[in-house]
Amino acid sequence: MTQVKEYKLSWCTLFQRDDHIVTIEINESIEVDTDMAQELIELSDNVYGDTPFALLSNRVNSYSLSFEAMHTVAVQTNLVALAVVIYSAHSKLLIETQNFFISTIKKKPVKIFTDKNTAIEWLQSELSKTRS
Repeated sequence: MTQVKEYKLSWCTLFQRDDHIVTIEINESIEVDTDMAQELIELSDNVYGDTPFALLSNRVNSYSLSFEAMHTVAVQTNLVALAVVIYSAHSKLLIETQNFFISTIKKKPVKIFTDKNTAIEWLQSELSKTRS
């Protein structure tokens, strides 16, 4: 069974799993800036070190990300893949634009899902490619 450690920050909740997947749930109406993105990366680095990890954005709330914040996440060297779980059609268009930006910067696989378990399975598959 996967072990999960929860971290509550002022702007989000992180769930760090022992299979190297970080799930982030950003609070309602937050504008994620570079400092927040850097805080996320530093926390992940402290837990996983140089080991590859994947990020699952569970969009249970409505929020926005600055382009600088997206860039901060995209250039993280040990971030392998990003999955975004959405719950509305409105979110899909916004997420597709953000994902294009992230994948263009760093050529990381980015995928949108409507089911959290499917997203986790995909991220596990992407992480397994780094161990081969």
